Amino acid sequence: MKLENLQTQLADCITEQHAVWSNLLANTNYGNYASSLWNVTLKPEDITVNRDDETFTFQHANFEFDVEVGLSFGDDNTMFSKLVSGQGTFQISNHKTIEIKTLILNKDFSKHNK
Repeated sequence: MKLENLQTQLADCITEQHAVWSNLLANTNYGNYASSLWNVTLKPEDITVNRDDETFTFQHANFEFDVEVGLSFGDDNTMFSKLVSGQGTFQISNHKTIEIKTLILNKDFSKHNK
């Protein structure tokens, strides 16, 4: 498998790890405020792959989410984004399908209002 294809598939798999991203959102301390939507984008070129031991690292994954800051639903939403990095392991099955085995997000992400 070409490196570019591997990076593209890994980017898709990383952004689709809903449990990991939901956990990050749950552990983002915005007090009593709630989030109703989130999205993750990651460019394939921001992933470094080690094929020999089936590991990867990534940086600059953009984790966007809203925060309801009003007292009632729909009062006021503010969008936030976090740049997230991390690492993990993967396996290739049938020489064409990527499966993420582990995904760990680094705790040192930056927060900025969008």
